[in-house]
Amino acid sequence: MSEGTTVTERNHIALHLAHRWFAFLEAPGGDLVSHLQMFHPQVRLSGHRGAHLFAKDHQTLIAWFNAVPDEISSHHIVHSSYSDGDNGEGLLSMVVAYQAPGESGVHGSIISYETRIEFAPGAPQFIALDKTPILPNTKSGYETSWSTNRVLARVHAELGGIAGSDHGLRSKFGSDLRQVTAKVSAPEGSRSYEAFVTAIGDDPIRPIAVCLVMVDDVVSDLPTIDTIKMLVMS
Repeated sequence: MSEGTTVTERNHIALHLAHRWFAFLEAPGGDLVSHLQMFHPQVRLSGHRGAHLFAKDHQTLIAWFNAVPDEISSHHIVHSSYSDGDNGEGLLSMVVAYQAPGESGVHGSIISYETRIEFAPGAPQFIALDKTPILPNTKSGYETSWSTNRVLARVHAELGGIAGSDHGLRSKFGSDLRQVTAKVSAPEGSRSYEAFVTAIGDDPIRPIAVCLVMVDDVVSDLPTIDTIKMLVMS
């Protein structure tokens, strides 16, 4: 996430969609029918700066999902940048480090993502996504990201005002945030795990930190926050 700029509600929603999208790709067991609601009926999924079209609607997107290898993988968002388009759409750009372990070792790439988002009331959706590999990912050790993406999908949904919580996470973090990060290392498909989430607000030397205990069934769109504990940062 870009530093130095307050994260708007729409930026949180855009990042919620991104983390949800990646977590679904990283472990089997998600609900495809429910997942499709994240995408506009005429969504365009392309590659190589639009040169290759993977999907142009829900039916072709289903075919693309079915063709994706059912393997463990990771997608770490290294950097993201959000802006509002002139037509009211959201524009989210990301640099993502992708990895997948295999019999011959870990392979991966650094991928540039360009996405467009429609903010329909109660149902924000991707209108278009382009994924273009720009560099090989030469890191030899595999680093899981499924639980991190699941946690951040939930956190950004709440900070964006599209997912309620009895724990008041939104009020604890406040609205003036520059950066939100999560440290989680649970293996793909874990049913419960802890997350250390930090948020940097208007005072960069006094971050806000919480420990979240998550409950997850993998099938649901988002994990559930079981307990939340505010932490004191020294």
